[in-house]
Amino acid sequence: MKKGAILTAGFLAFVVYISYSLMTSGKYECNVCIVYNDKEVCQKVTGMEKQETIMMGVSTACGGAANGRTENIECSNTPPVKVVCKNL
Repeated sequence: MKKGAILTAGFLAFVVYISYSLMTSGKYECNVCIVYNDKEVCQKVTGMEKQETIMMGVSTACGGAANGRTENIECSNTPPVKVVCKNL
């Protein structure tokens, strides 16, 4: 095999590996439920760090429960009523 073909094959293998790693990068999947203004909203989110994934779930759920910036900030400070996480 020629040197160029070997380098090309190696580069393509590297690109495939990086692409696969990026697409399957979630380490945790969490179902996070919040109650705000007598409204319960649950969101399923994935992420690399458990605590950041839970915070992202609360923030996303608050988007469906709160109206306006002030309510969204108040909602984000409300602890979730249910958090179920699993490792991927």
